Formats: sequence, C-alpha cells, structure tokens
Amino acid sequence: MEGITPRGKIVIAVTVAFAIVAALVITALRQGPVLGSADFTFDPVFKIPVPPQSTPYMSLNNIIATAFMTLAGLVGVGLGIHELRKTRSFLPLMLALSGAMICIPEVFYDVIGAVYFPWSESNHAFTILGREMPWWIVAGWFGYGAFMIFIYKLLESNPRTKTIWWMWAGAAASSVIFEEILLNMGVYHYYGNQPLIILTQLPWWWIPCNSVGVFLAAAIAYRYRERLRGWRSVSMLVITPLSVTAVYGFIAMPSWIAVNGNYPWLPTQLLGMVTIALGVAVFAFILESVLGRPPFRPNYIPSQDSPEDAVETRR
Repeated sequence: MEGITPRGKIVIAVTVAFAIVAALVITALRQGPVLGSADFTFDPVFKIPVPPQSTPYMSLNNIIATAFMTLAGLVGVGLGIHELRKTRSFLPLMLALSGAMICIPEVFYDVIGAVYFPWSESNHAFTILGREMPWWIVAGWFGYGAFMIFIYKLLESNPRTKTIWWMWAGAAASSVIFEEILLNMGVYHYYGNQPLIILTQLPWWWIPCNSVGVFLAAAIAYRYRERLRGWRSVSMLVITPLSVTAVYGFIAMPSWIAVNGNYPWLPTQLLGMVTIALGVAVFAFILESVLGRPPFRPNYIPSQDSPEDAVETRR
C-alpha cells in the first residue's frame, strides 16, 4: 500500500473498523433465523436448509422487474451497437449480450447460497437442479450487460486507479438499494442462515460476488480487446458466466458454509465478513494481474500501450 498516504491508511483503517463494529451491532440486535420456520427448516436427510416453496408468487411485481431489467439490457445492447458502428468491433455488443448467460450458473449459486425464486407455469423459463427459474432472472442478468459496458468504457478512458475503486463502491451501494427494492417486491427470497443482513432482507456478503464477477468479465474483455475481434468476441458469451462463477468460487465458500449450517450469531457474521474481505482481495488481484495496475496506488494511470503490453511491462 505504498501509494496511499499515512493519513489515507488511517482513514481506511478507521472506516473498516467502524463498518465491522456497526455490522456486528446491527446483526446482534436483529433476530436471527428461527429454526423450524419456513426460512430455516433443514432437510432430514441432507441436513441443509429447504427452499421455502410456499413463498407467494407476485405476478405483477415479476412483470415490473422483468420489464425494467429488459429495458436496462436493451440500453446495453444499444450502446454495444453504437460501439460497433463507431469502432467496427463486436466486442462491446457481445459483452452486453453475455450478461444474460449468467442466468445458467445462477442456479448453482442459488442452491448453495439459499436463494429461492417463486415461479408460475406462465413464467417458467427453465429448470436446472430441480429449480424452476422465472423469466425475471434471465432479464435480471441481461440488465447487467449495461453495467459491463459502463465498466468497459470506463477502462477505455484510462482513469486513475482510485476512480475504478470508487466505481466499485458506487456499484456496491447501488446494488444494496436495488436488491432491497426487489426483495421487498417479493420477486426472490433468501433463506437459511444468511450472514450480514444489515437493512431489511439483503445479506451483504452477496454484494462482492456479483459486482466483482461482472467486473472480472469486463476487465478480461478490455485487456484482450485487440484479440477478441470479429468472431472471437462471441467467446464473451462463455467468458462472462465463467468469470462470475470463478469469483463465487474464490470468495463465497465461507458464507456458503454459514448459510447451510446452524451456527451461532458471531461465527455466522464473521464468515460473511471473510467473504467480503476476499472480495476486496480479488478485486485488487484483478486490478494487478488483469489490468496491470498497482491496486493501492490510487493516482496511478497506466501507459497507453495495449493492455497485454502494459501488464508485461510492469512485471
């Protein structure tokens, strides 16, 4: 952290300490899951929480959420088409379209992370692992395409590294607001022993999983933008869902353990905090290894060489 001033280090340390204490106080005052309730009943054979299939399906709210996220995704596609006309590169368009592909591994995150999507026969998109998924989740990830285009264009502008950190912080804050709204609309529901429920329903350990995952996909697209031209840009339809899955694999294990067990309050919250800490570490790793940026030099601006050359030069 040689690029951060002593005062900056103190501010960061105090902020982190305050956040940890605040999270512990809030979760200590909040009633945890009640064993035997619909949200915290264990399967007698597999000893893991059972999805609350009695959760009501909110038809109108699903339509609203699906329409909104589809519109967001179409904005991303529109930006991708604009970039295609401007640069003759299909990569931004493929990046925008690739968001929808995350709906496939999403099922695996949901099963082990204890998320349930109420569904109906008229709003059934697909089934994997016995989980019926509504069209809303397809639209939800499609909408992330616009965010990935934003990240890609931000990286193209060659900003200071601190700008990228602030972008991630803003994305995390926006995610909290947006997901709390969706959760209170009843379009999906968390169950099990979820760590770090700070406001109403969102377990905050999920925040870095999604935001760092799509950042990794956009960072890979940016670094290899010269190679991912023409038909090669189609590979983003695979790279993006695998990037998100990789980040879940890197950071989510501690929280998965907490979610699927009947642990006391303190170990549960600490496991959630480990996931967030790992999320920060992986974000820094992406800055260093994929983008060739020293993560803790806030005013660093890389040279205008190709991303591959910049990384190799730093090494």
